[in-house]
Amino acid sequence: MTLHHRIVAPRGLTGPQHERMFALFAAHYAHVTRQGFEADLAAKTWVILLLDDQEEIRGFSTQEVYLFTNAGRDQHILFSGDTIIEPACWGSQELVRGWCTIAARLLSAAGDTPCYWFLISKGYRTYLYLPLFFLTYYPHHQGCGMELKPLLDAVAEAKFTRAYDPISGLIRFDETHGQLAKALTEIPSKREDDPAVSFFLKRNPDFAQGVELACLAPITLANTHRIGRALLTHATLHSNVTV
Repeated sequence: MTLHHRIVAPRGLTGPQHERMFALFAAHYAHVTRQGFEADLAAKTWVILLLDDQEEIRGFSTQEVYLFTNAGRDQHILFSGDTIIEPACWGSQELVRGWCTIAARLLSAAGDTPCYWFLISKGYRTYLYLPLFFLTYYPHHQGCGMELKPLLDAVAEAKFTRAYDPISGLIRFDETHGQLAKALTEIPSKREDDPAVSFFLKRNPDFAQGVELACLAPITLANTHRIGRALLTHATLHSNVTV
């Protein structure tokens, strides 16, 4: 199935699009509510819609862009929220292209102010975007990126307050904010020996209960590699989204 992406502000979504997005979300996550979904959506800056040839939504990701000040220094944060792609569409790079478009425009608007991707992961597939895209990030399965931990702690504590534990790097809510459906928590045999997957499972053993691992990566072209560098470079030259 061929997908394309579209980036819209939450206020630009239609009623049927809201309905379709929540239906997708509820089909792949357990213990979710419409109220919680809509609250998360309203707090975001952009939504990346993944659309098929008939303009049917096959996936989406919500993104929040904000300025964060820590120890007297400003940073631009790109925070990824609710995300789902129908399993039949796994392998498509359209979500990545959409994210790179937003990241590229953020870099352009930020000037000399550093930019970071703040990612929370309750599944190994989300965590794997980090090694796929970035050279340096935290937590890293090879132990690098420790210099990012103080900023990650500050960002995560500001966003999630007491739900965030800086010792473990995990976010545990008093009441679940949603957890992956059982079928999506299973680890395929081909991934069992992947060091990044093993690291994620060790750091977040309760991911199936909706526990999130907080992660941070500097968004710079120099910090990307492989497909990440190619797509971010392309987005830098061609994106037209204003952040």
